[in-house]
Parts: sequence; structure tokens; C-alpha cells
Amino acid sequence: MDKIFENKKFVILDGAMGTYLEKLGFKGITPEIANIEESEIVKRIHTEYCECGSEIILTNTFGANRKILEKKKLIDKFEKIIKDAFKIASSVKEKFKNVLIAGDIGPTGELLTPYGNLEVNEAKNIFKEIGKIFEKTAVDFLILETFQDLEELKIAFDTLRENTNFFIVPCLTFTYGREYRTLMGQKIEDYVKWAENNKVSIIGSNCGLSSGEMIEFVKIIKELTGLTLWIKPNAGKPQISEGKIVYQENIEEFSKNCLNIVENRVKFIGGCCGTTPLHIKNLKEILIKLFSNTNQ
Repeated sequence: MDKIFENKKFVILDGAMGTYLEKLGFKGITPEIANIEESEIVKRIHTEYCECGSEIILTNTFGANRKILEKKKLIDKFEKIIKDAFKIASSVKEKFKNVLIAGDIGPTGELLTPYGNLEVNEAKNIFKEIGKIFEKTAVDFLILETFQDLEELKIAFDTLRENTNFFIVPCLTFTYGREYRTLMGQKIEDYVKWAENNKVSIIGSNCGLSSGEMIEFVKIIKELTGLTLWIKPNAGKPQISEGKIVYQENIEEFSKNCLNIVENRVKFIGGCCGTTPLHIKNLKEILIKLFSNTNQ
């Protein structure tokens, strides 16, 4: 996939799906069921992101795995959720011909043993099953998003690499305390070492960090590796205001921070929780202005 964009200084990704669905009034049991119950809202979201400059859109399938859907009593709709997600995204691509569609895969929502009850073989079967359903679609590649355990990310990546022919972009979520670590305590160095040892060409990070916090994260990871980066920060930290979750960073602050991120040699840039098409629109405008002398 890197070759598709090899002559571009930056590639604009989309923004949030789940938080934007909620903002638009969707109240379903899980964001993914909107593919069946409210397909026009999902289509609207993809369309708005494309109109605002996104060159890659992610299918609304983040939580579409056996573990999560069983808990929500939606397992009978598992395959249809994924197929409908692609169908919706594909219908948008009919208008925006050059947009790529990424099949979005999130973690199982369970902890691996010995910290939880998820056995390695069960995790492998879960990701293999998802991969086989995506093979029945024509997504351009797969994205592993918001994994908070490097070990689960490894299982997902290796299983999908072994059982499908898709290009795969892995993304690991970090939080910031005294240093950047995953929920399970893994460091940036652990992530980079695994990626380089396994010849992963694009690695990423999404969620967990605000765009401001992501700047320092990017500086650290760029000191460790020359791998191409895929970055989707949140629009600040979530807070409760009048009973609703709001994100602290406004559009201008988010865009300014993402500009800094791209200036630190990040190629793929977009948004995660709290971002909307307007965030993407403003971001693309300032990036085009910065790189006005390039082919962007």
C-alpha cells in the first residue's frame, strides 16, 4: 500500500465513526449495528469524510467480532454487519473513485490469559473468522485499531497474515503517565522491535492520546524507527459536560497539533474519538497550505 502513496507527502485518513454516529443521534446497542439498522447514517458519515478530504475510509466494523457480538446478542448478524459495512463504503467509493476502503478490526474486548480468560488459540480463531468474512468483500486492506495489548495485536496480525492475502496495518494504543505505555505495560520500544523483526512496513497508533500528547509520542517513535507511521489521535481528553461526553480540543487546536505531527515525518494522518468531518476538512486545508509547493 505504501507504493500507492509513495509520491505523496501526507495521506488524509478519516475521523471518528462511533462518537460521530452518537453525535448524529444513533442510539443502537453498538455502532456496528448501524450498518443494518441505519445504513444511511453510516453512508452519510463516509460521504462527509470523503467530501472533506479523506483518502482512506474505515468500515464500520471495529467491534464486529464473535466475543463482543455474543455479549450484545448480535452474533446471528455477525457476517451481515461486516458485509453491509463494506457495501455501504463501496457505494460511497462509486463517487469518490480514488478513495481506499480499509476493513476495520478491533480487539476482542477480552484479556489474554493469564490476566484474563481468553486463550491464544481462541483469539486466533476469532481473528481468522473475521479475516475470512472480509475476504468475501473487496476491501483494499485491513487495519487493526485500538489494540491495548501488544500480545493480542501480534496474534491478530500474524493470524490475518497467515490466513488472508490482505496488506495489514497494525495500530497500538498508548496512554501517557511517566512514559508512553500500553494498558498492559508494553513500551514503544517493544512495539518497534516486533514490527521491524516481522517486516511490518507501516505501523500506527490511534486513540488513547490527544493530538497534543501524540506529538511527543511521534517524536519518540521516530527516533527509534524509520517505518512509515499511521496516526489518528483523539480530539483531546473526554469530559462529561451536561451529561454528554465532550472532547477538549477544538478543531483549530487539533489541526495545529496534527500539522506538527506531519512535520515530524508522519505520512498517514487522521482523527479518532471526538473528531468529525470538519476536523478533517480543516486539517487538510492547513496541510495543503503548508505543502502548497508539492504535488498534494
